[in-house]
Amino acid sequence: MKLILIYITVAIFAISSCIDSPENNNAAINNEGNLENNNLFDNQKTYKLEGPKTIRIYGEVKEETTISLEDLTLRSVVVKEVLPENGERSFKGTFRYDGYSLEDILVNIELEKESGFNPLTDLYIKVHSNDGIYAVLSWAEIFFPVHHHLQLIATGISRHVPYKTPEVKYPLPEKSKLVISNDLITCRNISEPVGIEICSFKADFPERQMEELFWPTLTIKGFTGDSIILEKLPSSLPDRESDMIFYGRGRGIHDVRPFNGCYLSELLNLYYQPSCESIRTRLVIASSPDAYRSVFSLSEIINRNDRLETLIIDEDNYERAGQFSLIVSGDFFSDRAMKALWKLELYK
Repeated sequence: MKLILIYITVAIFAISSCIDSPENNNAAINNEGNLENNNLFDNQKTYKLEGPKTIRIYGEVKEETTISLEDLTLRSVVVKEVLPENGERSFKGTFRYDGYSLEDILVNIELEKESGFNPLTDLYIKVHSNDGIYAVLSWAEIFFPVHHHLQLIATGISRHVPYKTPEVKYPLPEKSKLVISNDLITCRNISEPVGIEICSFKADFPERQMEELFWPTLTIKGFTGDSIILEKLPSSLPDRESDMIFYGRGRGIHDVRPFNGCYLSELLNLYYQPSCESIRTRLVIASSPDAYRSVFSLSEIINRNDRLETLIIDEDNYERAGQFSLIVSGDFFSDRAMKALWKLELYK
């Protein structure tokens, strides 16, 4: 009788161990990986991430709709995942994620903006998860960038295992996931996304009539308890250069020379140290006295891993655009570039 009980106990323990293992919770799509080619990200097993096969699109759209993910092109990104823990960065592993890009999901959605502002530069989205949290992205992150399809609803995953330390295997997630591959700290990679809410930024932007578009100061608001007013960029900031082709959707080519200024991320870091939640949920609104405005996710300004930094300029501005102006190096188009920048405001 005792022997039977021992066998039963061992069997229960073995079953429990299998259930707790991510490899057993995730159904393998590819059991071995491909060792025969030069791709460094497909030589491990690929596992399925469980989650909805559709996603709801709603908000400022002509008609709420549900998109079938499996009708879209399957794409891949690679990510080194890092999250803050106890004030330090904690590495969570390197993975290839397979899934469906936000650009493909949203490309045919008909918009019905409520802000009354015609350009698309004030649009953003909230990706909502099954457990009630959300992550924000600007519309321009998805549709204006130099590099496309960087944000996926991931439904498959494969590890990258270093060949010198094959025994080191970081845990796999089990649920589908929003993955933003050009984020440095991966706070926006939320589990089991179920809906995308399309929004425009609605606030009062009074339009000033001016003979020349120029404003002498910059007000930075919402990053500290008090507003900060600058007449020049702080001398402590290092000089930076953005060597880019300045091209707009409307007029086409504007300029081909390098731009010199400071990184906006380094300016904001003087006044604000973000939490993981603020990286995930906060917006930065840039505006000028002619009522033009551009929406950015806080993350795309201060949390990039691709070094495509937004530049803030306070002298030798393009097209007499001073005193302050913005150049958005991560955008293919210049639509979010700001002349006569007079306010930078942090919002949730």
